[in-house]
Amino acid sequence: MFSEKNISKLIILTPVFTVILSSFFTIYFFVQSQNSYFEEESKRVEKEYIQKQKDILVKEINSVINYINYHVKKNTKLSQEELKKELIGYIETIRYEKHGYIWIHNTDYYLVGHPFRKESIGNYDIELKDAKGGYITKRFVEETLAQPDGNFMEYYWQKPNEKEFSKKLGFLKLYKPFNWIIGAGLYIDDIEKSIAENKRALEEKIDRYIQTIVKISLGIIILIGIVSFMISNKINRVFATYKENVKKKELELQDVNKNLEIKINSALNDAKKKDRAMLHQSRLARMGAMLSMIAHQWRQPLSEISAILMELEIANKFGKLDDKLLKDSVKESNRLIQFMSHTIDDFRNFFKPDKQKVEFYVDDACSEAISLASASIKSSNIKLIKRVKCNSIILGYEREFAQVMLNLISNAKDILNQRMVKNPQIEIVIDYKNGHSIISVEDNGGGVDEKHLELIFEPYFTTKESSKGTGLGLYMSKMIIEKNMNGEISVENRKNGALFRIQIG
Repeated sequence: MFSEKNISKLIILTPVFTVILSSFFTIYFFVQSQNSYFEEESKRVEKEYIQKQKDILVKEINSVINYINYHVKKNTKLSQEELKKELIGYIETIRYEKHGYIWIHNTDYYLVGHPFRKESIGNYDIELKDAKGGYITKRFVEETLAQPDGNFMEYYWQKPNEKEFSKKLGFLKLYKPFNWIIGAGLYIDDIEKSIAENKRALEEKIDRYIQTIVKISLGIIILIGIVSFMISNKINRVFATYKENVKKKELELQDVNKNLEIKINSALNDAKKKDRAMLHQSRLARMGAMLSMIAHQWRQPLSEISAILMELEIANKFGKLDDKLLKDSVKESNRLIQFMSHTIDDFRNFFKPDKQKVEFYVDDACSEAISLASASIKSSNIKLIKRVKCNSIILGYEREFAQVMLNLISNAKDILNQRMVKNPQIEIVIDYKNGHSIISVEDNGGGVDEKHLELIFEPYFTTKESSKGTGLGLYMSKMIIEKNMNGEISVENRKNGALFRIQIG
């Protein structure tokens, strides 16, 4: 069976049959695992989608209440009734998702606002029933009063401009100052339809994946068969020559084999020593980089705490220290210390691949960075301008983004102080263009030296004194924006200074 005559056939058939059997079992277990994965993924997709819809309802209601609170606080001209009328008019225009809208009852069961029941506004709505005969207004009011911070309800109601009733998921929350029950809802059949579409898309993706694996396996079998045939012919031609050389090589191999194990063990030991040394150096470098970054990030909060303590000392010296100033200073110091604590967590999590992204408003993160830098900005007599053209929502790491903004503001402040610029100014512009959130930080400090423009984001590159900079701030900012948040950060010189631009989306 294993004679020299049929060895070429064995060379061709053995890998072919091996690949066929391996492919069969691989495909079988792959299909089974994908089916299990599909079931688990379908449940996960459904659960996440429903939770997402609930989050949308909570977000819409909270946005409305924030809007009301803002206008109530800022109102100085309108009477309460006029203000309510104006707020209701705006709330009735709000739309979200496919059929989403906002409605309002008061705690006395009267309908206050509804975009599709204009004729019933002002009516005593306690007798209102849904398609199942339930007194839904009564449920709205009583269950919300029992859970004023918000509760979810299911009931049956008509979609806008439709006669048929559909199952609906609602979220209601009490606005105590006006005794309003503010509600928002989404129709379950819309949610189920979207879930079904997501499941169908997932199933099609898995089917395509399976088909691709099968095709690749068949292609590999054919390729191996062709290669094996070519190799067999080649082996037959050179087999005779190799046969003569084998005997000569056998003696040489015997000598080599005696020393081979010793050489291999020695090489393995050397490799292990080198690996341990490299790993140790890598850990030290990583620890040093992290400590340098933390020190760079802590410098600004520590300066602000120092300014707060100095302000307290001066107030005490001149007898102007009162409880309010002391409490405000303690509160601000605690906030800065909390930020420093968060900084450690952020740097600890920076190298972890399992961080969870969240949606956040760009202006919120920018405002946090500005707040942290405000004391040192004011002490340097720098005018800081923030213009919000469009406050968009982005998906990413809010605290890391705030650190990037803080770093850009701090760098601009340092260069303005270093060059003693007259009428120093920093301008921050927040905008949204072509599907991207654009954030720019521009100063009038004279710009970056042209020969340094290509190096400014490199690690350890700095134009500051060694005691004032590590050269890691802009490098870390680039890592956060481009690697962690899939964005882009760039710098260019303008007429009066440098402009750093962040683009995400």
